[in-house]
Amino acid sequence: MRRVRRWVWGVPLLAFVGLGLVPGVPHPTLGVWWIPAPPRGEVPLPQQGVQRVLIVAPHPDDEVLALGGTIARLLEHKSQVLVVFLTNGDANSAAKRLLTGNPLHRAVDYRALGYRRQKEAVNALRVLGLPKNHALFLGFPDQGLSSLTNKNWKEVYRSPFTKAQAAFYTNSYRPGAPYTGETLTDVLAEIMKAFSPTVVYLPHPEDGHPDHRASVQFTVAAVLKAGLEESPEMRLYLVHAPSWPSPRRLNVALQLDPPPTLGQWTWRTKELTPELVKLKLAAVRAYSSQRVTNGKFLASFVRSTELYALYTAPARPLPTFVPGT
Repeated sequence: MRRVRRWVWGVPLLAFVGLGLVPGVPHPTLGVWWIPAPPRGEVPLPQQGVQRVLIVAPHPDDEVLALGGTIARLLEHKSQVLVVFLTNGDANSAAKRLLTGNPLHRAVDYRALGYRRQKEAVNALRVLGLPKNHALFLGFPDQGLSSLTNKNWKEVYRSPFTKAQAAFYTNSYRPGAPYTGETLTDVLAEIMKAFSPTVVYLPHPEDGHPDHRASVQFTVAAVLKAGLEESPEMRLYLVHAPSWPSPRRLNVALQLDPPPTLGQWTWRTKELTPELVKLKLAAVRAYSSQRVTNGKFLASFVRSTELYALYTAPARPLPTFVPGT
Protein backbone atom coordinates (compact mmCIF):
# COMPACT_ATOMS: atom_id res chain seq x y z
CA MET A 1 0.00 0.00 0.00
CA ARG A 2 2.84 2.37 0.84
CA ARG A 3 4.47 1.62 -2.50
CA VAL A 4 1.25 2.51 -4.31
CA ARG A 5 1.02 5.78 -2.39
CA ARG A 6 4.57 6.64 -3.35
CA TRP A 7 3.73 6.11 -7.01
CA VAL A 8 0.57 8.17 -6.69
CA TRP A 9 2.57 11.11 -5.34
CA GLY A 10 5.89 10.47 -7.03
CA VAL A 11 4.81 10.27 -10.68
CA PRO A 12 3.01 13.66 -10.74
CA LEU A 13 5.91 15.26 -8.87
CA LEU A 14 8.45 13.93 -11.35
CA ALA A 15 6.27 15.09 -14.23
CA PHE A 16 5.97 18.57 -12.67
CA VAL A 17 9.73 18.91 -12.26
CA GLY A 18 10.35 17.35 -15.68
CA LEU A 19 8.29 20.02 -17.40
CA GLY A 20 10.94 22.50 -16.33
CA LEU A 21 13.78 20.58 -17.96
CA VAL A 22 12.68 20.76 -21.60
CA PRO A 23 15.43 22.75 -23.40
CA GLY A 24 14.29 26.20 -24.51
CA VAL A 25 10.81 25.84 -23.03
CA PRO A 26 9.85 27.66 -19.80
CA HIS A 27 7.99 25.83 -17.07
CA PRO A 28 4.23 26.27 -17.67
CA THR A 29 3.65 27.63 -14.16
CA LEU A 30 5.83 30.62 -15.06
CA GLY A 31 4.59 31.43 -18.53
CA VAL A 32 0.86 31.11 -17.83
CA TRP A 33 0.52 30.42 -21.54
CA TRP A 34 -3.25 30.80 -21.70
CA ILE A 35 -3.06 34.44 -20.56
CA PRO A 36 -1.64 36.86 -23.17
CA ALA A 37 1.12 39.28 -22.22
CA PRO A 38 0.10 42.92 -21.81
CA PRO A 39 0.36 45.01 -24.99
CA ARG A 40 3.14 47.49 -25.51
CA GLY A 41 2.07 50.81 -24.04
CA GLU A 42 2.56 54.38 -25.22
CA VAL A 43 2.71 57.54 -23.14
CA PRO A 44 -0.87 58.89 -22.91
CA LEU A 45 -1.43 62.46 -24.01
CA PRO A 46 -1.30 64.71 -20.95
CA GLN A 47 -4.69 66.00 -19.91
CA GLN A 48 -4.83 69.70 -19.11
CA GLY A 49 -6.42 71.01 -15.94
CA VAL A 50 -5.99 67.77 -13.98
CA GLN A 51 -3.32 66.34 -11.70
CA ARG A 52 -0.95 64.19 -13.75
CA VAL A 53 0.75 61.58 -11.56
CA LEU A 54 3.74 59.54 -12.67
CA ILE A 55 4.66 56.53 -10.50
CA VAL A 56 8.14 55.08 -10.95
CA ALA A 57 8.27 51.44 -9.78
CA PRO A 58 11.55 49.48 -9.80
CA HIS A 59 9.60 46.18 -9.86
CA PRO A 60 6.00 45.10 -10.41
CA ASP A 61 4.33 45.11 -6.96
CA ASP A 62 6.15 48.17 -5.53
CA GLU A 63 3.41 50.46 -6.83
CA VAL A 64 0.62 48.49 -5.15
CA LEU A 65 2.43 47.87 -1.86
CA ALA A 66 3.26 51.53 -1.32
CA LEU A 67 0.46 53.27 -3.21
CA GLY A 68 -2.40 50.87 -3.96
CA GLY A 69 -4.98 52.90 -2.06
CA THR A 70 -3.52 56.17 -3.33
CA ILE A 71 -3.80 55.05 -6.96
CA ALA A 72 -7.45 54.08 -6.51
CA ARG A 73 -8.22 57.41 -4.82
CA LEU A 74 -6.43 59.42 -7.52
CA LEU A 75 -8.47 57.69 -10.20
CA GLU A 76 -11.68 58.35 -8.28
CA HIS A 77 -10.76 62.04 -8.30
CA LYS A 78 -10.16 61.94 -12.08
CA SER A 79 -6.40 62.40 -11.87
CA GLN A 80 -4.35 61.06 -14.76
CA VAL A 81 -2.06 58.26 -13.57
CA LEU A 82 0.82 56.59 -15.42
CA VAL A 83 2.87 53.76 -13.89
CA VAL A 84 6.36 53.10 -15.25
CA PHE A 85 8.02 49.79 -14.34
CA LEU A 86 11.78 50.00 -14.73
CA THR A 87 12.26 46.21 -14.51
CA ASN A 88 9.92 43.25 -14.77
CA GLY A 89 11.12 41.64 -11.53
CA ASP A 90 12.56 38.73 -13.51
CA ALA A 91 15.41 37.92 -11.08
CA ASN A 92 13.39 36.52 -8.17
CA SER A 93 15.17 33.17 -7.93
CA ALA A 94 13.27 32.06 -4.80
CA ALA A 95 9.90 32.44 -6.50
CA LYS A 96 11.22 30.79 -9.65
CA ARG A 97 12.43 27.74 -7.70
CA LEU A 98 9.19 27.33 -5.78
CA LEU A 99 6.99 27.73 -8.85
CA THR A 100 8.98 25.24 -10.93
CA GLY A 101 10.54 22.89 -8.38
CA ASN A 102 13.73 23.37 -10.40
CA PRO A 103 16.89 24.83 -8.77
CA LEU A 104 18.64 25.33 -12.13
CA HIS A 105 19.20 28.93 -13.25
CA ARG A 106 17.66 28.77 -16.72
CA ALA A 107 17.38 32.08 -18.57
CA VAL A 108 14.19 30.93 -20.26
CA ASP A 109 12.51 30.52 -16.87
CA TYR A 110 13.57 33.95 -15.61
CA ARG A 111 12.28 35.53 -18.82
CA ALA A 112 8.96 33.75 -18.42
CA LEU A 113 8.81 34.96 -14.82
CA GLY A 114 9.16 38.52 -16.11
CA TYR A 115 6.14 38.08 -18.38
CA ARG A 116 4.19 36.62 -15.49
CA ARG A 117 5.04 39.62 -13.31
CA GLN A 118 3.78 41.90 -16.09
CA LYS A 119 0.47 40.05 -16.23
CA GLU A 120 0.10 40.23 -12.48
CA ALA A 121 0.82 43.97 -12.63
CA VAL A 122 -1.91 44.78 -15.14
CA ASN A 123 -4.36 42.62 -13.18
CA ALA A 124 -3.48 44.41 -9.94
CA LEU A 125 -3.79 47.85 -11.54
CA ARG A 126 -7.09 46.92 -13.20
CA VAL A 127 -8.47 46.12 -9.74
CA LEU A 128 -7.57 49.68 -8.72
CA GLY A 129 -9.19 51.11 -11.85
CA LEU A 130 -6.14 51.82 -14.00
CA PRO A 131 -6.37 50.65 -17.65
CA LYS A 132 -3.53 48.46 -18.89
CA ASN A 133 -2.44 51.04 -21.47
CA HIS A 134 -1.45 53.34 -18.60
CA ALA A 135 1.35 50.98 -17.53
CA LEU A 136 4.71 51.06 -19.28
CA PHE A 137 7.23 48.22 -18.98
CA LEU A 138 10.77 49.39 -19.74
CA GLY A 139 12.32 45.91 -19.31
CA PHE A 140 15.66 46.90 -17.75
CA PRO A 141 17.57 44.36 -15.61
CA ASP A 142 16.17 43.35 -12.25
CA GLN A 143 18.92 43.43 -9.58
CA GLY A 144 21.11 45.31 -12.04
CA LEU A 145 19.99 48.93 -11.79
CA SER A 146 22.72 49.92 -9.33
CA SER A 147 25.35 48.69 -11.81
CA LEU A 148 23.86 50.99 -14.43
CA THR A 149 24.62 54.04 -12.27
CA ASN A 150 28.36 53.46 -12.40
CA LYS A 151 30.23 50.71 -14.24
CA ASN A 152 27.49 50.25 -16.81
CA TRP A 153 26.58 53.87 -17.45
CA LYS A 154 27.83 53.45 -21.04
CA GLU A 155 29.12 49.87 -21.02
CA VAL A 156 26.32 47.37 -21.68
CA TYR A 157 25.25 45.25 -18.71
CA ARG A 158 24.45 41.55 -19.08
CA SER A 159 21.88 40.11 -16.70
CA PRO A 160 23.14 36.95 -14.96
CA PHE A 161 19.51 35.80 -14.75
CA THR A 162 17.92 36.40 -18.17
CA LYS A 163 21.31 36.55 -19.97
CA ALA A 164 19.98 39.60 -21.83
CA GLN A 165 21.88 42.78 -22.67
CA ALA A 166 18.90 44.77 -23.93
CA ALA A 167 15.15 45.08 -23.45
CA PHE A 168 14.06 41.82 -25.07
CA TYR A 169 10.41 41.74 -23.98
CA THR A 170 8.09 42.11 -26.96
CA ASN A 171 6.05 44.72 -25.09
CA SER A 172 8.97 46.80 -23.81
CA TYR A 173 8.44 50.53 -24.17
CA ARG A 174 11.59 50.73 -26.27
CA PRO A 175 12.38 47.22 -27.56
CA GLY A 176 16.09 46.58 -27.96
CA ALA A 177 17.15 49.39 -25.61
CA PRO A 178 20.65 48.45 -24.40
CA TYR A 179 21.15 47.90 -20.68
CA THR A 180 23.07 51.08 -19.89
CA GLY A 181 22.39 53.82 -17.39
CA GLU A 182 22.57 56.45 -20.11
CA THR A 183 19.82 54.71 -22.09
CA LEU A 184 17.56 54.27 -19.06
CA THR A 185 17.90 57.96 -18.21
CA ASP A 186 17.09 58.91 -21.81
CA VAL A 187 14.00 56.70 -21.88
CA LEU A 188 12.72 58.05 -18.56
CA ALA A 189 13.36 61.64 -19.65
CA GLU A 190 11.44 61.00 -22.88
CA ILE A 191 8.46 59.72 -20.87
CA MET A 192 8.68 62.68 -18.46
CA LYS A 193 8.71 65.18 -21.30
CA ALA A 194 5.77 63.52 -23.08
CA PHE A 195 3.60 63.13 -19.98
CA SER A 196 4.60 66.34 -18.16
CA PRO A 197 3.71 65.09 -14.66
CA THR A 198 2.66 67.46 -11.91
CA VAL A 199 3.46 64.84 -9.25
CA VAL A 200 6.10 62.10 -9.33
CA TYR A 201 6.09 59.21 -6.85
CA LEU A 202 9.50 57.55 -6.65
CA PRO A 203 11.31 55.25 -4.21
CA HIS A 204 12.84 56.63 -1.05
CA PRO A 205 16.62 57.24 -1.33
CA GLU A 206 17.18 55.27 1.91
CA ASP A 207 15.15 52.25 0.82
CA GLY A 208 16.92 49.00 1.67
CA HIS A 209 16.85 47.60 -1.88
CA PRO A 210 19.69 48.70 -4.22
CA ASP A 211 17.35 48.76 -7.24
CA HIS A 212 15.13 51.23 -5.38
CA ARG A 213 18.01 53.52 -4.46
CA ALA A 214 19.27 53.46 -8.05
CA SER A 215 15.75 54.26 -9.28
CA VAL A 216 15.83 57.48 -7.30
CA GLN A 217 18.98 58.55 -9.08
CA PHE A 218 17.61 57.75 -12.53
CA THR A 219 14.31 59.50 -11.83
CA VAL A 220 15.97 62.69 -10.58
CA ALA A 221 18.38 62.70 -13.52
CA ALA A 222 15.47 62.18 -15.95
CA VAL A 223 13.45 65.04 -14.48
CA LEU A 224 16.42 67.35 -14.90
CA LYS A 225 17.14 66.13 -18.43
CA ALA A 226 13.49 66.47 -19.50
CA GLY A 227 13.62 70.21 -18.78
CA LEU A 228 9.97 70.41 -17.76
CA GLU A 229 8.39 73.88 -17.72
CA GLU A 230 7.16 73.29 -14.16
CA SER A 231 9.00 71.07 -11.73
CA PRO A 232 6.77 68.24 -10.45
CA GLU A 233 6.24 67.65 -6.76
CA MET A 234 8.46 64.75 -5.70
CA ARG A 235 6.96 62.24 -3.26
CA LEU A 236 9.10 59.43 -1.86
CA TYR A 237 7.59 56.06 -1.01
CA LEU A 238 9.19 53.29 1.02
CA VAL A 239 9.04 49.52 0.59
CA HIS A 240 12.18 48.05 2.20
CA ALA A 241 13.41 48.92 5.69
CA PRO A 242 14.69 46.74 8.56
CA SER A 243 11.86 44.94 10.41
CA TRP A 244 9.28 47.09 8.65
CA PRO A 245 6.32 47.07 8.37
CA SER A 246 5.70 45.52 11.77
CA PRO A 247 4.07 43.15 12.49
CA ARG A 248 4.54 41.12 9.32
CA ARG A 249 0.95 40.06 8.80
CA LEU A 250 -2.38 41.30 7.51
CA ASN A 251 -4.06 43.74 9.90
CA VAL A 252 -6.19 46.36 8.18
CA ALA A 253 -6.94 48.10 11.49
CA LEU A 254 -3.30 49.15 11.95
CA GLN A 255 -1.74 52.30 10.55
CA LEU A 256 1.38 52.22 8.41
CA ASP A 257 3.85 54.27 10.42
CA PRO A 258 7.28 55.33 9.10
CA PRO A 259 10.31 53.44 10.42
CA PRO A 260 11.85 55.15 13.47
CA THR A 261 15.21 55.26 11.71
CA LEU A 262 13.77 57.54 9.01
CA GLY A 263 11.93 59.92 11.32
CA GLN A 264 14.01 62.88 10.15
CA TRP A 265 12.03 63.04 6.91
CA THR A 266 8.78 64.98 6.54
CA TRP A 267 6.16 62.24 6.29
CA ARG A 268 2.59 62.61 5.06
CA THR A 269 -0.04 60.04 6.02
CA LYS A 270 -3.11 59.33 3.90
CA GLU A 271 -6.16 57.68 5.45
CA LEU A 272 -7.76 54.92 3.40
CA THR A 273 -11.47 54.19 3.46
CA PRO A 274 -12.55 50.58 4.05
CA GLU A 275 -13.39 50.33 0.35
CA LEU A 276 -9.92 51.49 -0.67
CA VAL A 277 -8.34 49.00 1.75
CA LYS A 278 -10.44 46.25 0.18
CA LEU A 279 -9.31 47.24 -3.30
CA LYS A 280 -5.68 47.35 -2.23
CA LEU A 281 -5.88 43.89 -0.67
CA ALA A 282 -7.34 42.48 -3.89
CA ALA A 283 -4.59 44.18 -5.90
CA VAL A 284 -1.85 42.79 -3.63
CA ARG A 285 -3.31 39.31 -4.00
CA ALA A 286 -3.01 39.60 -7.78
CA TYR A 287 0.77 39.21 -7.34
CA SER A 288 0.58 35.46 -6.85
CA SER A 289 4.22 34.81 -7.81
CA GLN A 290 5.37 37.11 -5.02
CA ARG A 291 2.99 35.77 -2.39
CA VAL A 292 4.52 32.27 -2.58
CA THR A 293 7.70 33.59 -0.96
CA ASN A 294 6.73 36.91 0.68
CA GLY A 295 3.03 36.62 1.45
CA LYS A 296 3.22 38.01 4.99
CA PHE A 297 5.47 40.86 3.91
CA LEU A 298 3.08 41.90 1.14
CA ALA A 299 0.04 41.62 3.42
CA SER A 300 1.66 43.87 6.04
CA PHE A 301 1.32 46.86 3.69
CA VAL A 302 -2.47 46.55 3.62
CA ARG A 303 -3.38 48.92 6.43
CA SER A 304 -5.69 51.81 7.14
CA THR A 305 -3.12 54.36 5.93
CA GLU A 306 -0.41 54.89 3.34
CA LEU A 307 2.47 57.32 3.57
CA TYR A 308 5.11 59.13 1.64
CA ALA A 309 7.99 61.43 2.51
CA LEU A 310 7.69 64.90 1.09
CA TYR A 311 10.83 66.02 -0.68
CA THR A 312 11.37 69.65 0.23
CA ALA A 313 14.53 71.17 -1.23
CA PRO A 314 16.98 72.28 -0.08
CA ALA A 315 16.42 70.89 3.43
CA ARG A 316 16.65 67.25 2.29
CA PRO A 317 18.27 67.19 -1.16
CA LEU A 318 17.76 64.03 -3.16
CA PRO A 319 20.93 62.16 -4.09
CA THR A 320 22.36 62.84 -7.50
CA PHE A 321 25.15 61.00 -9.22
CA VAL A 322 27.87 61.70 -11.71
CA PRO A 323 27.31 59.25 -14.60
CA GLY A 324 29.94 56.57 -14.77
CA THR A 325 31.41 57.12 -11.30
